[in-house]
Amino acid sequence: MEQVGPATEITLSASPGAQVFVDELTLTLEATTDVEIAYTLDGSEPNSRDEVYTEPITLDESTQVRAVALDIHGDPFGEPIAVSYVRVSQGLADFSSNLPVLVLSSARSLPESKADHVQFSLQVHTPGLDGRTRLESPDQDLRAGLKVRGSSSAGYPKKPYGLELWSAQDDEDQAAELLGMPAESDWVLLAPLNFDRALMRNALAYQLSRDVGRYAPRTRFVELFAEGRNGELDEESYRGVYVLVERIKRDPERVNIQELGPQDNSLPELSGGYLFKEDRTAEDEVGFTAGTAGGTFEFQQPFVAVDPKEEELSFSQARYLSGTLDTLGESLAAPDFQDPESGSHYSEQIDTAAWIDHHILNTLPKNPDAFRLSGYFSKDRGGPIVAGPLWDFDRTMGCESDSRAEDPTWWDPSNQTTDTTYIFEHGFWLGLFADPEFQEAYWARWVELLEGELALDRILDHVQSMEAELSEAAQRNTARWPDYAPRGGSYTAEVQLLEQWLTVRHRWISRCVEREDPQSCMGN
Repeated sequence: MEQVGPATEITLSASPGAQVFVDELTLTLEATTDVEIAYTLDGSEPNSRDEVYTEPITLDESTQVRAVALDIHGDPFGEPIAVSYVRVSQGLADFSSNLPVLVLSSARSLPESKADHVQFSLQVHTPGLDGRTRLESPDQDLRAGLKVRGSSSAGYPKKPYGLELWSAQDDEDQAAELLGMPAESDWVLLAPLNFDRALMRNALAYQLSRDVGRYAPRTRFVELFAEGRNGELDEESYRGVYVLVERIKRDPERVNIQELGPQDNSLPELSGGYLFKEDRTAEDEVGFTAGTAGGTFEFQQPFVAVDPKEEELSFSQARYLSGTLDTLGESLAAPDFQDPESGSHYSEQIDTAAWIDHHILNTLPKNPDAFRLSGYFSKDRGGPIVAGPLWDFDRTMGCESDSRAEDPTWWDPSNQTTDTTYIFEHGFWLGLFADPEFQEAYWARWVELLEGELALDRILDHVQSMEAELSEAAQRNTARWPDYAPRGGSYTAEVQLLEQWLTVRHRWISRCVEREDPQSCMGN
């Protein structure tokens, strides 16, 4: 064996590269120099104690191969590789779709809980020149961690997943572009099911936000196959239509705020950036309350730190963030909307235009959980508090299985249930809508958007474009999940219900904003 010194660069390759195969596959491992190669076939990390490659390997089941070169001492050396090979049944050999197809495979079982990520391989297959995606050689082959995510949605048979991309060497994050979206390591696979039988509500809401000029997660519709225990991928491995979504996090291409490190405990560094939300706490979270004010208004609300996470925040940072929200509450409770201690007006503390747009983008689709659940905020270094990005819109726009958004009229469902957000009264919004200047700017923005970026024809164009993209795969999704079939007997009928709801909603709001007091507009 050739000696390998510290300056020697070792490159490994597997021939053939990542593949989907039907019967069996012969694999060879190669290095640029005459060295031993350690490899594993179960996705575990290879080292000198693992099997050393001596001859071609025959694969007859789905396998993630990991391999690394060994130096003269038998220690791992150079860049490792991780390559996946997925065996499919004869019935899937001719599968094709107009959508991209993601294939998740592992020697481990599919996750059923929100515990730690389980190691999987991720193959990304995209349409060829004929516009069809086939299960052949993937366009991308990545190591990934997979876990169940979501609140109530985690209990449904079609599971939503959190997806982390990992390096070939270890389980550290490895950023990569996915389906044309900017490179990152953290992603979400949303699983539209009972609430969103049109399969597009989240994607539509996020698109409208970007149309308005406010970042919301980018999305791509995909079909998903997932199989654990190195099983053969077959018809039962088909999971249906999913929505690949950017996870909300601090990133130049997502929420573009400064990174806040544990050492940043003095101003101006202490002032940002913070990403946080008003939401339920997870099992491992405590959360914090802030925004308190005495007198006429009480703005105490529950918040959760997102980035940095609460366990990563220093005492000074946690105190600064809650204090900033307390100051906003004090300002909104004051008759002149100024903090009694500092004299700062609330408009100096928040990005008022962003807050207005965020409220409108939640109100148009009649989000019954707006602001109090999945309500994100950010604060950059030296900057104001920004409302957004949007998240979680499956229970909106006349959806099935949740009557709170069934009626396209009314500003919110408060005429039907108390289990909803009173959109003009919840939290800080009560103080904002008490300010005549805020109200004037808010209703003027409605008029501008309803005639511009949120015009009805533009919204329906998005719906029709998404319907055309989804109509073929929607039939397979219905066959896979027949208990959650589209209303009206077809996917087309389901989309028509969405279009009808949006049409009535848009026209009702357009009439309301013409009134002297649009907020008093009730029902039909």
